[in-house]
Amino acid sequence: MSRSYVLGVAAAVFATFSWALNFLSPYMMGALGPIDFITLRFIVSGGIGLVMLRIYWPGDTVLSRRSILSAGLLGVLGYAVYIGCIMGSVLNGGAIIAPAFLSATPVIIAVAGNMIERTTTWSSLAVPIMLAVCGLVAANYGTLVGVLDNDLTSYLAAVSYAVGAVLTWLMFSILNQKMLAKIPRVHAGLWTGLMMVGAGLSVVVFVPFGLVLDMYTYPHLDLHLGNTLPVLAAAAALACVASVGGAWAWNFASQRLPMALSGQLISVETIFAVAFGLIAEQRLPTGLEVLGIVGLLAGASIAVRVMAQGNREGVKVQA
Repeated sequence: MSRSYVLGVAAAVFATFSWALNFLSPYMMGALGPIDFITLRFIVSGGIGLVMLRIYWPGDTVLSRRSILSAGLLGVLGYAVYIGCIMGSVLNGGAIIAPAFLSATPVIIAVAGNMIERTTTWSSLAVPIMLAVCGLVAANYGTLVGVLDNDLTSYLAAVSYAVGAVLTWLMFSILNQKMLAKIPRVHAGLWTGLMMVGAGLSVVVFVPFGLVLDMYTYPHLDLHLGNTLPVLAAAAALACVASVGGAWAWNFASQRLPMALSGQLISVETIFAVAFGLIAEQRLPTGLEVLGIVGLLAGASIAVRVMAQGNREGVKVQA
C-alpha cells in the first residue's frame, strides 16, 4: 500500500473516532437543551473555522464562489444538522438505536447504487441485506420492548432522528467526495475551515427564530459559573475534536481513498459510538445488542466488498 493510502485510512479511522464522541453530547449538556448545546458548540467551531481560513486561504484561491458556498452548506448538513439528529435519537432512545442505523449505511448505499446502475446481482446482496435487517431488529428489540408498555412516541422519535442522521450522512459524504474530486488541489484545512464557518453561521442565523419559537432552554435557567463552565468546556472540546478535527481528518482521507473504502470505514464509528454510549449509560450491552451490531457490521462489510468487486469488473447486470 502507498504511504498516501495508509495515511488516508488512519485519518478516516480518527475521523470516525472523533465523530463517535458526538454520541456523548446528550450526557454533557448539563441543564441546557440540545439546541442550546449545538449553538454553543458551533459558535466555537465557526470561530476556529475563521482562524483556519486566515491560515490556509491562498493568495490565488483555487475555489470559486460556488465551491465556497457548497463547502459552507456541507458544513451545515454534515455537522449542525447531523449532530442535531444524533442528539435527538440518543435523548429519545438511548445509546444503541442511532449507531445501529448508521452501521447499516453501507448496505443502504449498496442497494441504492445497484438500483440506479446494476453492477451486481440482487442475489449477491441478499446476505448483507438480511444481516442488516436482522441486526436492526436485534439491536432495537430491547428498547422497543421497554417502551411498548409505556409511550411509543419516544421510540418512534428516536428512530426518526436516526433515519434522519443516516440520510444526512449519505448526502454529506457523497456530495463532499464529489466536490473534492473536482478541486483536488484544495487544502483539507481550507475546506474544513469553510465547513465550520458555514455551520457556525447557520446556528447564529437560527438564534432569533429559536428564541421566538421558545426552543432555547437558557432563558429559563438560573445560569452561573458552576453550571455553565463545565458545559462550555464540553462544547469547546467537542467543537475542537469532534467537529474540526473530525472534518479535517475526513476531508484528508476523502482526497486519498475511494468512496467504497471510506464507506466501509464509516462503520468503525458504530463500534466507538456504542462503546461511548454504553460507558455514559454505565451498563454493558445486552446479548441481542451485541448480536445486532455484529450482524450490521458484517452486512456492511459484505455489501462494500460486493459493490467494490462489481465496480472493478465494470459489468452492468441486465435486469
